[in-house]
Amino acid sequence: MTVVDQMTATDDDKKHMEQQATFEEVYRRAERLLRHFGRPDFQPGQPPGDYFVHGDFDGRREVVVFVENLAMLRADIVAGLQRLIRRFPGWQIVVTVAVREHLDDWPDMGLYIRPHEIIDGLQRQYFPKEFQSLAYEGGKKGTTPD
Repeated sequence: MTVVDQMTATDDDKKHMEQQATFEEVYRRAERLLRHFGRPDFQPGQPPGDYFVHGDFDGRREVVVFVENLAMLRADIVAGLQRLIRRFPGWQIVVTVAVREHLDDWPDMGLYIRPHEIIDGLQRQYFPKEFQSLAYEGGKKGTTPD
């Protein structure tokens, strides 16, 4: 391995470590924010919760939140997540709808919460009436590539 290869490997390692640290910070902040609004999933001896924040960094600049209770999609909660992610340019929070009773009969859907926008991929026609009018300031219809 040449000196240049060693420097590049070191730079890549440093970049990965920085991204890992940022991931852990966003993860902790998202978990703390969401605990104000609902109950986390996978609590020993407890019934299923309202959400789950995925805690494994896979190299992407995102934290994934699985929402099991549609009330966790309220505009004030999503706005709080967007305020959080604004502190981390280049990162996003992906909110995935994962209602246990509908894992097999609802399509994949969710939100991409970025510092400057919210990409809304929710398919509200599947939701109970009280959740069909959810709207987000600055939100736009779309999918991941937007």
